[in-house]
Amino acid sequence: MKIGCVPYLNAKPLIEGLKGVVLRPPADLVKLLEADALDVALVPVAAVLGQPWQIVPGIAIASPGKTDSVRLHHTVEVPDITRVALDRNSRTSNLLARIILENRYGLRPKYVVRDPVRGLSFKGFDAAVTIGDTSFLPRGVPFLDLGTEWKALTGRPFVYAAWAHRKGHPKAREIAVLLGEAKRRGTASIEAIARRESKRLGLTPRFCRRYLTEYITFDLGPAERAGLRLFQNYAGDRTRDRR
Repeated sequence: MKIGCVPYLNAKPLIEGLKGVVLRPPADLVKLLEADALDVALVPVAAVLGQPWQIVPGIAIASPGKTDSVRLHHTVEVPDITRVALDRNSRTSNLLARIILENRYGLRPKYVVRDPVRGLSFKGFDAAVTIGDTSFLPRGVPFLDLGTEWKALTGRPFVYAAWAHRKGHPKAREIAVLLGEAKRRGTASIEAIARRESKRLGLTPRFCRRYLTEYITFDLGPAERAGLRLFQNYAGDRTRDRR
């Protein structure tokens, strides 16, 4: 079974005990799944739109509100943002930033997709999206937590990523069982994962444990599916805007 996953802290409970997992940034996983180089991958939910892919039921990376790892850092006051750097690695977070700026704050800035920049250079930009573990690094500038902003806008949790595979995959049931077992192992091992990953990231075990238990959730239940449908509606509006 060829499994691809993001290398971030928030995904570690979903791959606990799995061997040989390919760890890549989200955009790379999408390309590998498109090329049939993977049987299943944890991909940004926006990448599933319009694709012949099926989401594995019951599992996701979501947040009921504050996420602390999907941020829009800004060097000017939010109403003055005119140019935003998006992260090429996550279409979902980029769309979420657009939704928040346009629907919550009434802004229409220019968006430019770029590779992640070490040190988060703001040269030529008023704001920049960060995702995953890089968001934990101190930046010295204010930021919008996009999970918090989504909850304030919609009252719903936000789904960032889900497992996906080709529709009609001959091992779909086996995939669901395998990933469901990994999730159960991982969510039962948060304490150990937090200690292990804190050393890798240079964070405290307490922060990692709180992040994985309070800010991030791993279910794709009714509330998450409702939030996902709402995001899909907003994403459809963004697509129509570009026509």
